[in-house]
Amino acid sequence: MKVSFEFNNEIGWVTDVPDRSKIFIKDSIVDRADLFSPNEHLALAMGSCSSSDVISIFKKMRADYSSFRCEIDAERANEHPKTITKADIHYIIEGDVKKEQAFKAIGLSLTRYCSVSILARRGGTNLTFSLTLNGDRIADHLTPEDALRTS
Repeated sequence: MKVSFEFNNEIGWVTDVPDRSKIFIKDSIVDRADLFSPNEHLALAMGSCSSSDVISIFKKMRADYSSFRCEIDAERANEHPKTITKADIHYIIEGDVKKEQAFKAIGLSLTRYCSVSILARRGGTNLTFSLTLNGDRIADHLTPEDALRTS
């Protein structure tokens, strides 16, 4: 993997990898409020990495979801380094998915497959998940290991 970016005086950091979409990253110099900060990108990466795993596992289980949404609520340390100290990944799933299937897929993702979330945990992030399945909130701030015990 090789990525790169450059500084633009009007935008801030902009990726410049050939044949790839540009990503604009908030910085403290230009400070564009409409851009995501590096820590927000990390939160998005945790959620999208895990969500891709969950959907892939659903396909193997033949669990038929009709919609999938992910919301990440993260907190940062007050002092430097201002790392993400807590993050809750909230999976909002609709469709023909059993509770046990959802718990198993989420647990496997967050403990075995999602390298971004696993790296954040190793770095000290207290990572939890919540689950809303077909409109019912059935899990609130559980650990990834709780998911595997519940499946």
